[in-house]
Amino acid sequence: MASSSAATSSTSGTSAKRNKVSIPDANYIREMFNTCENPIKAINQFQIENGLQIESLEPVLPLLDLHSISRVKFHHSVIRLLQGKLTKKLEGMPKESLEKMLKQAFSQIQHKELCPVALEIMKLLNPVPSSYLKKVAALPEVYKQCSIQVKRQVWEKHQGIFGDEVRPILNKYIWEKDVELHKGSEGMAAMAAAPFFAIAPRKRRESPVVQQLKEMIGLSFPLYQMMLSFVRTLYQRNKTSHFCTLRSDMLMSFHDCKIQDIYKQDPCHDFAFYIQYAVNEKRIQDKIQPKLKEFYIKIVTEKTELLSDVAIILADPYVQNVFCMEVFSCLHNMIEKENLPRNEEKLHFLLKFINLGINAWSIVDNDSTDEPKIHKYTLKENVPLLMICLVEDIMHKEMCSKYRENVVSNLISSTSRDPLIKTLAMHYVLTLAQNRNIERLRMVLPLIPESISTLDEVFMHVLVSYLLQYQAEWKQPDFCKAVFNSFLNKYCEDEVVLRHVLRLLWTAHLHLDADLVTETLENIAPQPNHSTQVRDLFMQLSERTAIVDT
Repeated sequence: MASSSAATSSTSGTSAKRNKVSIPDANYIREMFNTCENPIKAINQFQIENGLQIESLEPVLPLLDLHSISRVKFHHSVIRLLQGKLTKKLEGMPKESLEKMLKQAFSQIQHKELCPVALEIMKLLNPVPSSYLKKVAALPEVYKQCSIQVKRQVWEKHQGIFGDEVRPILNKYIWEKDVELHKGSEGMAAMAAAPFFAIAPRKRRESPVVQQLKEMIGLSFPLYQMMLSFVRTLYQRNKTSHFCTLRSDMLMSFHDCKIQDIYKQDPCHDFAFYIQYAVNEKRIQDKIQPKLKEFYIKIVTEKTELLSDVAIILADPYVQNVFCMEVFSCLHNMIEKENLPRNEEKLHFLLKFINLGINAWSIVDNDSTDEPKIHKYTLKENVPLLMICLVEDIMHKEMCSKYRENVVSNLISSTSRDPLIKTLAMHYVLTLAQNRNIERLRMVLPLIPESISTLDEVFMHVLVSYLLQYQAEWKQPDFCKAVFNSFLNKYCEDEVVLRHVLRLLWTAHLHLDADLVTETLENIAPQPNHSTQVRDLFMQLSERTAIVDT
């Protein structure tokens, strides 16, 4: 079979010229008709020169005409057949032959029928010559059809294109995290969702979004670095701690799949591995503490740029939660042994890690390599206050002793000048809610608005998740007023808090006093600046409570 590219003669009576690979295109045909003396003769000659020149095919063509099968349809079916056979042959060709074929095929890459050949050749070439990657990047329609192997090579040389591909996926990752935090805020959905921290690390890393990002990166460490750079930039721009979670999830996802080309080159791998091990175990075992401490001392002493990467890993809410849990475990051990905070080396180690995570955004934003210092009054004054609160909790539980309001009041007031103690104090509130220490919660919650202007969304999610488990506790009027009137209502201008209050009321209103529910709904009514979703949820809740009241 002779292809059109093999034809050498010119159409009779014309001066038309073929393109670079001797394929007659639209320009050729246009020029042929403009210059020919006899159009009918020119068409016949064109068909002879460019048709399928197989003797056995000649008798069949009239039969195709009888069945109303056009030449175009017939030729397209032949092209598809030839593409399949050529693709199989390409797989066994040496690199030099593929490069020669690509040179010819690429000139026709914008032709729909011929484009798959060039795409298949590029897929088999590794690496694809830079000149072709540059041309592919400039042809959006061709780029979209390229295999992931070719796209990775384009992305390595064109960061902007990679950014355009990654941005919607990263946005989806944050959206999914928001869905987790607001689970139960969608009308009739189940309200008592599992707390945020109950999700296992490996399950997080198996999410479709993380797997999609991993597939895009493949074995390309430059793309992995580019991805981390995007995550870092977005964290710096938005202060969203979920990007810190993603930084660890991406690294450990490659570790899970044993892709050493990626995770072995990340200088934070060993540190992140031990951190995620602690998150999975929900405690920091003694055997990994020396390894974490050694790595920390090294980066702090050498003042390397790794400080910001380590800080981002530690700013992950899951990591902060585990370190706070370990601090409270340490404090309880100190109480039993009657040790002081300033003499406890393990406590100092834990607080340094929490403090580094708290200051992660500032370190990234200022491109700092200096370790953030812990205030002197943290260990001398504020941590002892927290220990006294824990002692009072133990005495109240075992001996029914009374609480002293000034102790917890001093603790909460210290949060305004000490971010580290603020993190620990808010974790303390969560432990109170988890343990259903109603009397202490009634004292603590009204104090928070006086010293803390905004509430973290993860804190709100976990707190409400615990409160959703209450039933008999809502029968205590003083506790209800402390939760709603003196605490939550103070923050409802913030849509984040308002969504969680609505989430709480959706279930808790069944156990609350009707007048308190009505009063709370009046106080938290959405403002014009609140989203349509929140306003709709508020209306649904109002209708739901009205039906129950009737």
